[in-house]
Amino acid sequence: MSAIICNYAVLRFQPYLDTGEFANLGIIMLCNNGVFLQRVETVARKRITQFFDKLPAKVFTQARQHFVTELKRTVDLANQHQGQPEVQLRIFKDLIEPREAMFRFSRPGTLAAKDPQAALDELFNRYVHHDFKHVASPEEQLTKDVTQWLKSLNRRYTEQTLGNDIVRVKLPFVWQEGAHIRQAIKPISFDLDDASKIIEKGDKWLAHLRRLKISGHNPDDMVFISQAPKVQKGPKLQAYREICQEIEGSTQHVCYQSNLDNTAFSRQFQHLFSQHSVRCLQFFKLTLKRPQTGAFCVLNRLKAV
Repeated sequence: MSAIICNYAVLRFQPYLDTGEFANLGIIMLCNNGVFLQRVETVARKRITQFFDKLPAKVFTQARQHFVTELKRTVDLANQHQGQPEVQLRIFKDLIEPREAMFRFSRPGTLAAKDPQAALDELFNRYVHHDFKHVASPEEQLTKDVTQWLKSLNRRYTEQTLGNDIVRVKLPFVWQEGAHIRQAIKPISFDLDDASKIIEKGDKWLAHLRRLKISGHNPDDMVFISQAPKVQKGPKLQAYREICQEIEGSTQHVCYQSNLDNTAFSRQFQHLFSQHSVRCLQFFKLTLKRPQTGAFCVLNRLKAV
């Protein structure tokens, strides 16, 4: 039996468009044998309502029920057009078209499967039930930690792309007041395989900063929260220090350095406050009792802006 080519997309629930946070709810799949499949989580709701704890549970359940009803109707319509691939493809594309709504679909993916239903179930378990092992990278874990820290600040950070038609730099945390970019934060890991990769990654970001400044789209304050390579000496540590020094060489950039593993920050943090933010250069090295205490040190740095 030859493999069947299937296009699929992940159904996402995203009630707050500005935060970019979403939860996966289901899968739709269009196969080249004319079969259009869908599977949506229609029973469990605790995972969603706990994640979006400010959203009334009734709003989610009612909206999901209405959406699933319409989705089933659309899939049934597509299956009535087996043998008309252009019609089915048009329906599929219409479903996944980007739109500002609570329920939306990811970009499509493609796979080959002998059993499309089994493939659909596998995708559903992976994306909705998270039936796979994913170890967050140090940079992903650091970004999650920063997300938690920023919740205690009385300001709103969003993911944005700064720049113009020539240079575009994507940053996960940007604080903006009107059209004015007050501050941007970039968690970054330099725990890489060798010194050359550390230099390459650092040079890339230095170039981003330089071009943002030339374009006039640089933030007032740029903060890097960085992870050092896990070595005590050698070329990797030397490369890391050189990059940090170059970042610190600009009065509008500060590199907050910390050592961490995949789950938490270690007990020692270094804080470097830029002249731009607090009018005087200060350096602190603290030994903390609890890793999470480091959050308060960074918050003091951020609040200074």
